[in-house]
Amino acid sequence: MRPRRSAGRLRMGAGRGVVGRAAALGFSLVEVLVAMFVVSMGILALAGLLQASTRYAKMSELRSTATLLANDIGDRIRANPGGASLGAAGYDLADKGFPTALPAAHAACTSDAPCLPGDLAKADMAAWTARVRATLPKGSTWVQFHAGTAPAPDWLDVWVGWADPLTLAPGTSTDRSGTECPASWKAAEPSVRCVYLQVAP
Repeated sequence: MRPRRSAGRLRMGAGRGVVGRAAALGFSLVEVLVAMFVVSMGILALAGLLQASTRYAKMSELRSTATLLANDIGDRIRANPGGASLGAAGYDLADKGFPTALPAAHAACTSDAPCLPGDLAKADMAAWTARVRATLPKGSTWVQFHAGTAPAPDWLDVWVGWADPLTLAPGTSTDRSGTECPASWKAAEPSVRCVYLQVAP
């Protein structure tokens, strides 16, 4: 016959099992807390990455729009070389402030009402400046004629500027386009960003 185990030993064994299960449950709780902490840190990092991605996507969109606008006036200038060489009577802008004031409206040039080169230049600048102001935050324009010394041709400086609505802090340059602006614009608006284009008519 097999010897019987005492009741005391059974009770002691049962006690050790209860203690072991309690210790295992406490260890699992610590693991859960650590996992929750790691996951929360990951979510915070992901939120920061999403915010940065949105910011740089907006900056890229504004820069692309400004580049298209600068190329637009460049094409207009090359299509009207007579108006391009007139200086203040052509494509030059008298107002170099930021944001640029809208020039006076000018009648459109059509086949029924043709324009001289100077009138066409003024009509181009009125329509183009209005587009810049409508599509960019504080959209501003600067066009200036320079007479070249032979054999160098004449050229025009073209700047398209805007205020970056997502600048981290006043005066903080977030990309290289902030260094391509005229000094008077940077003094007037620390968050100004620019696209520069040199056009030879």
